[in-house]
Amino acid sequence: MDAIGALVLGIVLAATLTLIILAPRLKRDHLRRQLDGTAGGSLAGVGSGMDAVWRPSAEDAHARWEAQVELPAPAPTPGDKGRLDDGRIIIDVAG
Repeated sequence: MDAIGALVLGIVLAATLTLIILAPRLKRDHLRRQLDGTAGGSLAGVGSGMDAVWRPSAEDAHARWEAQVELPAPAPTPGDKGRLDDGRIIIDVAG
């Protein structure tokens, strides 16, 4: 093995060991960002765009799931006493 091959092998081994050592810290940081709601970034929406093109059934399933999770507010009716109470909006959800 020549000197350049040994240097490349040493760099690859050092990078691998560094990632193995830092893996728990990276995982904790990622979990903290997920719980804070700050996970993701500027490329976070790319996956859903790819699903819409390459896996339309997954996109449809996600849309159905969102529709089931969202809870629409009740529509106001004529003669309704209003939804404001001291400047606060009141939404009454009947079970």
